[in-house]
Amino acid sequence: VITGVLGGDLETDQSAARSRLSLASFSQAQELAADEEGVKIAGLAGYDPHAAGRFLGTMARFSNFAEGDPEGGDDFLATHPSTPNRIQRAVQTARSFGAPGLGETDRAGYLAAIDGITFGDNPEEGVVVGQQFIHPALKFTFSVPARYTLQNSPTAVVGIAGDGEAVRFDSAEVPQGMALTDYLMSGWIAGLDGDSVVRETYNGVEMASGTARTAEWFFRVIAVRFDSEVYRFIFAARENSSAFVRAAEETVRSFRRVRAGDLRSIRTVSVEVVTARRGETADTLASRMGRIPQARETFYILNNLFAGDELIPGQSYKIVSVK
Repeated sequence: VITGVLGGDLETDQSAARSRLSLASFSQAQELAADEEGVKIAGLAGYDPHAAGRFLGTMARFSNFAEGDPEGGDDFLATHPSTPNRIQRAVQTARSFGAPGLGETDRAGYLAAIDGITFGDNPEEGVVVGQQFIHPALKFTFSVPARYTLQNSPTAVVGIAGDGEAVRFDSAEVPQGMALTDYLMSGWIAGLDGDSVVRETYNGVEMASGTARTAEWFFRVIAVRFDSEVYRFIFAARENSSAFVRAAEETVRSFRRVRAGDLRSIRTVSVEVVTARRGETADTLASRMGRIPQARETFYILNNLFAGDELIPGQSYKIVSVK
């Protein structure tokens, strides 16, 4: 959706140019070749060559789960080869070493290594707390309306609403001396209404906003200069409704410097390795993840289990703890 508004002069938008170059770095064929070589190296080193297929399958499950698509599509990343194809190729390569069950897995060593590792957002890259995004290192925060679900990644924060709306928040490289209004009008926004571009200030933060329209989408684009860095909000909706306009305004006006109370709301979420006792089930272990949404489904995916699978007493399993 958001790429629809990045249809102007991409050369003037360094962030878009970087993304385009990054996506072009590896072709799907090269990724498949990398998978194949990785399986071969693991097998020749004495490790379980079939682990790659299991890993890709679990990745697909988790991606579909995180996106609210339990049935799953073909891809867990649109720019990567289709997941079923990757799994099939990985399994075929692994079979050249033999049937499943050979090679070292060192499950105990692996679980010991990840016990206590951060799960989900890296606080150094910002944290989602409900409808609020907090970046402790860069010292800013903003909130989205209740109908939006936020997801964080190293390159952007994306909010999705179930009624055909979305917002993307990212950074941009803008010369210090360039006015934000000039940046919005520098050619990188397709369908920009030049008359809509205005300078604004909220919570002492310099901003500039404008609207754009393509064949199917309406956009509201806001540039924010905070502590010498420039960030962007790009809101998209199929209809330029009053609710869409209000959501964009509320989000932008919430952008401000973090306070002590914001930082106190951040919780440590980590992987914890536990041992199943006799009589325990997936439900009982998942109940120890009570503050995690959809704890049971998360437990299944973390441990590559499915509904109905029995736990083995004395075996270690992964759960997620919040402190």
